[in-house]
Amino acid sequence: MPAGILRTERLTLRPLDPSDHAALFAIQSDPDHMRYYPHPFAEHETEHWIDVFVEHQDRYGHSLWAVEDAETGEFLGNVGPIHQRVDGLDEIELGWSITPARSRQGIASEAAAACRDWCWANLEVDHLISLIRPENESSRGVAERIGMRVWKETLHGSEGWVHLVYRVDRPETG
Repeated sequence: MPAGILRTERLTLRPLDPSDHAALFAIQSDPDHMRYYPHPFAEHETEHWIDVFVEHQDRYGHSLWAVEDAETGEFLGNVGPIHQRVDGLDEIELGWSITPARSRQGIASEAAAACRDWCWANLEVDHLISLIRPENESSRGVAERIGMRVWKETLHGSEGWVHLVYRVDRPETG
């Protein structure tokens, strides 16, 4: 998805840009939504988040992408493949975060599945991972719905919290 857009039945995925700040900050400043992060974000942390993933997109041709409602254009969150260092190895992680206002509608699963398939078509990787806190049942459900299974546990992030490392292997072809 270099400059293009990835579409699903209900969603449009596109690179994040600074104009997403207000909508993303509304999600990232929500204490309940951010309970699996070290803390809800301040405005400058959301600005930094966007900057990091804009740079990631420029460098790798993929990143966390904005998720929009295809019909209304409403900003719903972000999802996509990013580079992560896990247990000393470079991995491609699928991450997702969707506004609580639209939770339980299958949006994260639909967007994550589209990103998974995009990775198989565009990246030379034999597997993808997702780092998920054990108590984050919603994200664990998304991972399982897109074919991921718990591979191992690791300590990850600035807090050194336990994360489950979900994994899905590239499907066999032919």
